[in-house]
Amino acid sequence: MNILWIKDGKLGHEKQVEALLREIKISQNTNIKEIKVNKVKADLLEWLTFGVFESSSNEIKNFDFDLIIGAGSNTHFKMVNLKRRYKNTKIVSILCPNIILRKSFDFICLPFHDLDKKVDKSRSIYFEGSLSSVYDGHTQESLGMFSIGGKNKHYEFNEDYILEQIRFLSSVYPYKIWHIFNSRRTPDSMNNKIYELIEEFQNLNFEDINSNENKDIYKDILKNSSIKVITRDSVNMVYESLSSSGKSFLFDMDAKKPNKIVKNISMLIDDRRIGSLDKKYMADGLYKLQLRPQNNHFDVLREVEKLAYTILNKLKKL
Repeated sequence: MNILWIKDGKLGHEKQVEALLREIKISQNTNIKEIKVNKVKADLLEWLTFGVFESSSNEIKNFDFDLIIGAGSNTHFKMVNLKRRYKNTKIVSILCPNIILRKSFDFICLPFHDLDKKVDKSRSIYFEGSLSSVYDGHTQESLGMFSIGGKNKHYEFNEDYILEQIRFLSSVYPYKIWHIFNSRRTPDSMNNKIYELIEEFQNLNFEDINSNENKDIYKDILKNSSIKVITRDSVNMVYESLSSSGKSFLFDMDAKKPNKIVKNISMLIDDRRIGSLDKKYMADGLYKLQLRPQNNHFDVLREVEKLAYTILNKLKKL
């Protein structure tokens, strides 16, 4: 199977497609090519010409594709235009395209929290949350991780309160070696506070995304950590954790408004599919932190495995 992957440069989008392609490769002999779109050029050229002029890289001009796949709005015009050239190819979007383009896609894969979007039932394939590779091996009891997001539309990112929760867990589990991971959205002020914090605790390590030395360690720590604590603002990070072995918890954070992301996270907590840090209020407005446990019988999520199987089956029937 020849596959063309249209990339938009957004880590959250590309990690989902990468996980899906890795799963497809398990059961299919695949040859994967990649193109990275430039947002300004892509939007302008693809929209104005709508496939009249070829704007693709030379490396794919004499290549036939069975499947073209991409995630994110910046990839959609390119994918639709390429379908005009490669008449027999099928195009699959991870996440929902603009309503004008939806009928051009053979399949649209979208999370359940986007059920409100109008997509033809014959084209839609739903999955839970976000696509992540499955890691279901043994974990190391002595290893833990914190995943920190940043400024967002869904939750208040209270830097000092998040640091307080890290201090709490580092003290509760002093025998664990904790790795703190930030993200591209983490403010510099928070990064600086984390550097100060690791001076207080010998069992804390900061894996700064801005350091070239720490590019590949995230996956290894995710796979091997017996406990993972994630800020609520990143659906990708939450479902990455739920798709791997070990216990998963969420930092306590105040929601800005009850949108679909907040409702999805609240559902996970209420169903005990993920644990959480909570405030327990006492007299005089004082509070203490406590852990609300995850259900021990919850199994590792396998959404990417199910989606790969469904896509391949549907492609066979076309």
